[in-house]
Amino acid sequence: MKKNHKRAIYAGIVLACFLAVFIRIRLVNADRGRVIVSFVCEWERSGKPVTVEKIAAGDVPVYTKLTVRGTEQKRGTGFVTGDIKDKLREGQEVCRSDAGEPCGTITSLGRELDVDTGMFPVEVEFKEAVPAGALSVVFVRTQILSRVLVVPNDILDFSGDDYYLWKVENGQAKRVQVKIDSRNGYGTVISEGIHAGDQIVFNGRSMLTENDKVRIVSSAAPRQTGTKGRSL
Repeated sequence: MKKNHKRAIYAGIVLACFLAVFIRIRLVNADRGRVIVSFVCEWERSGKPVTVEKIAAGDVPVYTKLTVRGTEQKRGTGFVTGDIKDKLREGQEVCRSDAGEPCGTITSLGRELDVDTGMFPVEVEFKEAVPAGALSVVFVRTQILSRVLVVPNDILDFSGDDYYLWKVENGQAKRVQVKIDSRNGYGTVISEGIHAGDQIVFNGRSMLTENDKVRIVSSAAPRQTGTKGRSL
């Protein structure tokens, strides 16, 4: 009786092994018959996926940052270089942030250099009292850049002293060299290399090579410059 029981167990184990091998063979054959789809095949057929934005020219207000120290009540004083002083005027509004709400005005611009700092004194009167001795950072609009093209800093490629952007023309990626006019934490003003209405690649640039076929997966409305102040 025990021998028959052991034989049954052995037979079950052998049968389970055969079934496992059979199932494995079927799975391998199924995998071999499956169509293999790679990113390379997909890109060759439909193009590399990118997101683009059309660039539109606009007016960009430029703000200069000043640091002033509270003196009494609502007043504070600071110092600026000569080139900045020439862009300021008495009665000009100052803000707590660029393109922010006015928080005061410039009441005085020194005509003589301060001997200790080598700069020109500036006095500001705030709308609200500031603690004596406390430092305040304010922004003053010093100029407006008219009809310029601005792109985010992080979409610029560079090699040595040269800067490049990717744009889409007739469904293909083109790497174009650009010249920059000014640059800061908000973006870069482009003076040459692209034009208003160009489709500029914002995402997917790292995969691109010259004349690659591209597939636009997202296209935003024309990017209007000048909607936000900049401290250049």
